[in-house]
Amino acid sequence: MLDTALENLIPAPLTLGNWLPSAILAGLAILFLVLRIPLARAILFGLLTRSRRHHPADYQAMRREMIGPLSFFLPMIFLTAACHQADFLPLAWHQLLVRVADSCLTALAIWLLFKTAMVVGVLIIRRGGPGHSPAGISAVSLLVSMIRFAILFIGVFIILSYWVTNVAGLVTGLGIGGLALTLAAQDTIGNFIGSLVILFDQPFKLGDWIACAEAQGEVEAIGIRSSRLRASSGALVSLPNKILAEAVVTNESSRIKRRIELTLSLPWQLGPRELSEFKTKLQAWLSEEERIFEPILIAVRDLTPQGIDLYLSCFTGPAYANMMEVRDAINQAVMDLADQMCFSLEISRPLRLAKADMLLSEDEKEA
Repeated sequence: MLDTALENLIPAPLTLGNWLPSAILAGLAILFLVLRIPLARAILFGLLTRSRRHHPADYQAMRREMIGPLSFFLPMIFLTAACHQADFLPLAWHQLLVRVADSCLTALAIWLLFKTAMVVGVLIIRRGGPGHSPAGISAVSLLVSMIRFAILFIGVFIILSYWVTNVAGLVTGLGIGGLALTLAAQDTIGNFIGSLVILFDQPFKLGDWIACAEAQGEVEAIGIRSSRLRASSGALVSLPNKILAEAVVTNESSRIKRRIELTLSLPWQLGPRELSEFKTKLQAWLSEEERIFEPILIAVRDLTPQGIDLYLSCFTGPAYANMMEVRDAINQAVMDLADQMCFSLEISRPLRLAKADMLLSEDEKEA
């Protein structure tokens, strides 16, 4: 055993054949290191030709992300090869040098793949076309984050395999610890799964106004743990994605139209002929208004002691502000028709007098 240890520490005899390949590869590594930026640009220029021609902005973004790791990855390939060829060194030093070189090359490869994951997101968004939704962008962003996490996770174990012999035992130990961590973080995992459901099923997107039992407001962000809504009061509401994914959500922004309902109380002074004329004129005005859609319904709902309840129903565009403008225009038209037909929408309420109020004293009668 002592002889074997001494052999590992004694270098092999230096000959031209055992050190020249390593020296050539090391020289190439130095040359590529000096020219790393122009070489990386030339490689990306060729690989991303389609993006460069048709999507110059995407090309610039991808080049900025990838040029750094790619410029160091190329010379590291030759340097690692040089370390593998350096068998003229003592065996122990040679093995250590190879492990360090392999670890550095793997780390650079992980860095390059980490940056390249952004290209996947760009390609998916580009395939969605110019009309892609903001929620789609969020979903792609989460997908890119998951790919990057997987790259880092696998890369760490690859690097550990260079230094640790029993990686399987290490993985088993981490698996037991991961199980305990999973049991302790059930809510966090549930919120993460909820975020996946929201982002890929897309019941709503950024900028939509949604309402559920817990809150309502405009969606400002869809995160991994929670989503944030801006309420009408201006307050920022954070809802766990687990709750939001299980809730019944009403997406107000996905309306294709809005219903307008009004109940008009008409006085009893209107006879059947005047009431029919009023309904006909109001129907004609609603039909001519471009912002009002079919079906239009005008009907007497109830006859009450206070007057005639006339029910009006129609539809307009999905925007809330537009609906309020149309509603205001309808009310103005009703007032104009009432003025044209010379009747008032004001309904006098009957005054009930108690018997004691009708019995006046002599002094009050003389007064």
